[in-house]
Amino acid sequence: MNEPAIAARVMLEAETMMTELRALFAGVLDDEVRDIEPGDNLFGCGLHSLALMRLIPPLSQLAGTRLDYDDLARQPTLAAWQALIERSRAGR
Repeated sequence: MNEPAIAARVMLEAETMMTELRALFAGVLDDEVRDIEPGDNLFGCGLHSLALMRLIPPLSQLAGTRLDYDDLARQPTLAAWQALIERSRAGR
């Protein structure tokens, strides 16, 4: 596969994951997917500790390993969570 095709595949996977993260976040808040930017602080968008606890299982499933509450709460943005998931996947 050539470099542009690889880059396009990686970008599509990243966009797909961001869409899935937005949907998970909206689902736990019983809200429709809003215009949440990847760098928005999710606690400022309605996330609370119990909702974060409910997100751990599906986020862990995406990562392929159990994610820690503290790691997710320390950087509560979709972009940080995506990076954490990608690092976890790469470490498998």
